[in-house]
Amino acid sequence: MLKPWFRAVAGFLNCATIPMGSLAESSKPRPLHVPRAASASAPLGQAGRAIHRILVCIDRSAFSDPCMRHAITLAKSLGGALTLVHVMQPAYERSGLPATDVLDWEAARQEALAYLETLQRAAAKELQQHVDTRLEQGHPAERITAVARELDADLTILGSQGEHGAARWNLGSTVQQVLAIARGSVLIVRKSPLHADAALTRILIPLDGSRRAESVLPTAVRLAKSHGAELLLAFVVREPVPTAILRSGGDFEVAQALATRLERTGAGYLEGLTAQMKREGVSARGRVIRSADERQSLLELSEAERSDLIVVSAHGSTCNPSLTCGSITAHLLTHALVPLMVLQDLREPEPCGETQDWRAPALRASFPEGI
Repeated sequence: MLKPWFRAVAGFLNCATIPMGSLAESSKPRPLHVPRAASASAPLGQAGRAIHRILVCIDRSAFSDPCMRHAITLAKSLGGALTLVHVMQPAYERSGLPATDVLDWEAARQEALAYLETLQRAAAKELQQHVDTRLEQGHPAERITAVARELDADLTILGSQGEHGAARWNLGSTVQQVLAIARGSVLIVRKSPLHADAALTRILIPLDGSRRAESVLPTAVRLAKSHGAELLLAFVVREPVPTAILRSGGDFEVAQALATRLERTGAGYLEGLTAQMKREGVSARGRVIRSADERQSLLELSEAERSDLIVVSAHGSTCNPSLTCGSITAHLLTHALVPLMVLQDLREPEPCGETQDWRAPALRASFPEGI
């Protein structure tokens, strides 16, 4: 005989709906706020413009060219202004060597200026608009973060590795420090022959049914429209695994029944979203995955579907505002083999004080009333 709480769960599973926040609303499709297509030179409506300024970090490594290609692609697609930044770090900061010779430093500065100007001219010619440059001196992560805040950059683009990067998926120290310090949106570019030209044919969007996860959809739709790319929406259902706690037959059957219910509800949720996107003229499809490892299943899906870009919100349904990003996003940042765009859903934190409020602030993405 089932215990009383088992009977309650069984009755819950037999109900017509599951009270899971936004996931339960899948029977009532929400209108997506998708900006109308606009040329890169035309001013966009305030409600639809999510990316005003793009900051691309150039370190003269093998990642600089892929970063530039993606920056130009995004500037064209989203209409954002572009700023190139290169940070010169003194040799003694890197290795503890004696202070750099003044003449050598000036020669290196002139060389870096010439390099930036070459990239600036090429980018301005392709975009048909002015491109700014910034040559900074000091610690790379600190200067990049400072410039991003000064310019109020909506997106910072960095290569996953610097000049000495070796591992194919590890993040370089500068990127790790920028992610730890900054509270903005980022695009981490991987050096891969498959994505060197920044062409987009398939964009993967992990969703968990929350408004935060959905806040990336307007930007993803604009990218898909601009490139004729397909949007692949993914929802992962946690597969129950027998443990010392979840071990009896009754317990495990209830957990499996709940996972099956979520699988069906998730399919309806994605079906509603993809239908709205198709009405907007965007190719889209949904995939519900049932897996014991949410993070690894998303990586495997990206590889199997040959996605060119992953677009994800920094936080999902279980948002901890004290963290730059959630656990799944953090895992994708360090393990994804394709470029990853993380759109930050939280504002910059206020200075600590007695009145500080740690509740999650409003989403940056705007949605119509009533959704």
